[in-house]
Amino acid sequence: MTRTVPDILSADHERDPYATYRILREEMPVVFHEGTNSWLVSRHEDLSKLFKDPRIGSENYVWQLEPAHGYTILQMEGRQHTAHRRLMSPFFHGKGLERFTQTVAETARSAATPFIERERRRVASGEAQRGATDLVADFTSNYPIDVIENMLGLPKEDRPMFKRWYRAIIAFLGNIAMDPEVHEAGIAARRELTEYFLPIIDERRGGDGEDFISRLARAEVEGTSLSDEEIRSFISLMLAAGGETTDRALASLFKNLVEHPDQLEAVYEDRSLIRDAFAETLRYSPPAHMIFRQPSEDVEIGGVEIPAGALITCMLASANRDGERFTDPDTFDIFRTDNSTERAFSGAADHFAFAGGRHYCVGAMLARQEVELGTNFLLDHMADLRLAPGSVPQERGIYTRAPLRLDLTFVPR
Repeated sequence: MTRTVPDILSADHERDPYATYRILREEMPVVFHEGTNSWLVSRHEDLSKLFKDPRIGSENYVWQLEPAHGYTILQMEGRQHTAHRRLMSPFFHGKGLERFTQTVAETARSAATPFIERERRRVASGEAQRGATDLVADFTSNYPIDVIENMLGLPKEDRPMFKRWYRAIIAFLGNIAMDPEVHEAGIAARRELTEYFLPIIDERRGGDGEDFISRLARAEVEGTSLSDEEIRSFISLMLAAGGETTDRALASLFKNLVEHPDQLEAVYEDRSLIRDAFAETLRYSPPAHMIFRQPSEDVEIGGVEIPAGALITCMLASANRDGERFTDPDTFDIFRTDNSTERAFSGAADHFAFAGGRHYCVGAMLARQEVELGTNFLLDHMADLRLAPGSVPQERGIYTRAPLRLDLTFVPR
């Protein structure tokens, strides 16, 4: 008897996607899914080959991303992609990234201090024995967006508007069910974001500022300056990709650590392990569970013929739990040896949280910096972190996924 293809759009899948992934890997690693009109690819070995195949590109982003972002580096191929990636990479690596270290550290402090001080006052007054927080609401949902706003040099009074655009674009990108209201809100956000940013880009073109917009305005691709629209579309992409993934990764990192107190204690004692904990979180519970690709010609994946132009759903989170690639894959272990921390934030990563191949996430090192600085600050000021009594964190999401709440208690310091 042939098993029915699991529905990755169902409530059952959202409750426990890893059960779905196990079925897919073991019984139908490359299979057509009617609900998304796409081919699901779920094994690590198959995705590794797929991401390296020059015949498999990102034409799907024409309908998936371009309506909300405009034409971005994610859609580029060949020489155009190489040139733009070469231009962007220095901003997110080495000295280019170091320019923003203080900005990120100060943003972590300003984002976390209000709730830590609130709980310190409650404990000091005798109102509570321990501090309490929903870390998602109090920190992780705000901090990455604040980092991007500060990197862009935007006025703090515009923050509510900026966050509204962010939510609309994120909803658009995760709108697998194609809800028309969500679609229209994403289009409107692009229009409003364009009206907001074009005058700012124009104003900063002639300046010598060190904010990200000013530096992009001075940058060149093969001797030609970036157009206003190229800069605006990259800002939009940075807002969505940099904000949402780091938000979810941080929430998942702390969930994983408080659920494994021995590993949390090890991180308290040796802060260099934050990087290992983040690398393992990217494997064990990545912020993005799937991305899409499209072949330019007929291709064979895992012995299955996929026609040119078909949509391929790359099941990143499934590949990250593949027992053929990782030992004891359903166990969170920051000390594991088959998920290299040294490679975890590069195109050679063992996990696929940042995808792979030529379109590997250019902002991976920025995410690492944000997570390390933010986590360090929190651990410095929140001793004895624990799950709140009776709290069971619930992950939600199909396209992207993380806890909606993370209720913790701690000793303020």
